Amino acid sequence: MTRQFAGLLVFALACGGVCAGTASAAEGNFADSICPEATQYVIAVGKLAKDEPAQKVYDAAQAAVDAYGRCSKDKLSNGFREPQHYADTRGASFAVLAARALILLNRPDDARRELKQYRAIAQNVVDWQSETETPYGGGAPRMTQSGDQMASRVSSGGRDSTSNSRRPSLYRNAAKEIVANIDELLAQLDEHAAHPPVSKPGSR
Repeated sequence: MTRQFAGLLVFALACGGVCAGTASAAEGNFADSICPEATQYVIAVGKLAKDEPAQKVYDAAQAAVDAYGRCSKDKLSNGFREPQHYADTRGASFAVLAARALILLNRPDDARRELKQYRAIAQNVVDWQSETETPYGGGAPRMTQSGDQMASRVSSGGRDSTSNSRRPSLYRNAAKEIVANIDELLAQLDEHAAHPPVSKPGSR
């Protein structure tokens, strides 16, 4: 079981573009300038030890998910689509971690609901195409940057300006990776449901 918990934390701390910033958060260096309300929760995930109980992992990851959800709604209400995509992609990455913890807690139905909900959110980022040109400029910010670094390249205050160009979200590749991770987990849940482990005689 300790090995399983270690796997959860390895996922959180070394998944690169999918849940960026968590490694620096482990050292308390993370600051999210696009979604500042999420900073404390990402730091809390980064500080989780390898032998933490699954419930504690879930609680920390879900708090980060919820914080990014609030940020997403705020960005959308103000018409800031790429910052919204950033919040959605980050939130979905922590939802994968939360779902993994739910699986260890023997709550597969809850894990499945979490995964399906955030798969749809990540897929929306993958499918999105702009009919306008954003003023952010440059290429897509790497999801491995800290919030401060990313904010310097993606303005959280700029709306799209009128243009005839069509382009995918800057966060499309990161969102695609999350969708692939979710599909893998859902397949594992389906396999487990179709072929549940057989209890040995005399075992409890």
